[in-house]
Amino acid sequence: MQQHLQILINFLTQNNFKAALQHYVDSSESENMAQLAFIFQQGNKNISNFDSYQQVATKFIKAKLLPEALIAQIKTNDTLSFFTPALQFEKNFSKTNHQQRNVLHYLLAGNLIAANSTTTSNAQPPFNYLRSLMLFESNEALCAALCQRDSQNITPVETYLFSHHNLTDLLDHELSALFALIEIESKQQVVNEMNYTLVIKAAIKLCDEQKQLMSSELQRLILIATYYNKTVKQVIKDMA
Repeated sequence: MQQHLQILINFLTQNNFKAALQHYVDSSESENMAQLAFIFQQGNKNISNFDSYQQVATKFIKAKLLPEALIAQIKTNDTLSFFTPALQFEKNFSKTNHQQRNVLHYLLAGNLIAANSTTTSNAQPPFNYLRSLMLFESNEALCAALCQRDSQNITPVETYLFSHHNLTDLLDHELSALFALIEIESKQQVVNEMNYTLVIKAAIKLCDEQKQLMSSELQRLILIATYYNKTVKQVIKDMA
């Protein structure tokens, strides 16, 4: 085990949070990432420890701001849930990395946009959880993040349409939540029609790879039609 991590563990074991916090602040960003990963793992080992370790991670991030490298790691339901309090601080939901991507870009994209990920799960994103945060937490930064475009001019929802490999239908409450997110975005900005062709091409590739019939019943096509204000019939025609 790396020395900086062992020192942190010793401070936490001794309930010396002040020393643990100072050690985190004095550490490099790469060391901070390893420290936050350890805290996340400990918090998810036992539900009884979740809140206490979540509070530690939140206080660490508040003391030293959000590590840029952490943005690309918020790509599962578990990581989002654990780091939500920290992301709600100082508009961290809308903070971007060198590719102008925020946490929503990685969360909604699936595995493709995070090619260096070792995660094999391809679970659907937590759309209902995100909608709840927007509705009940008055999180302006989260709404802003939903509309942000990365260096390729792609929004978070477009990354889902463009690259998420899971073509199975969303559960009804998740589908309803995604429709709500699309509506929230549409009230704040217009869609970029140039991206429609890119998304269509990506959808064709995904369907071909998975031997999925491109029909009016395919939910991904319905979502593409909804996002770009097209009819499903027009989307299928454009994919032909």
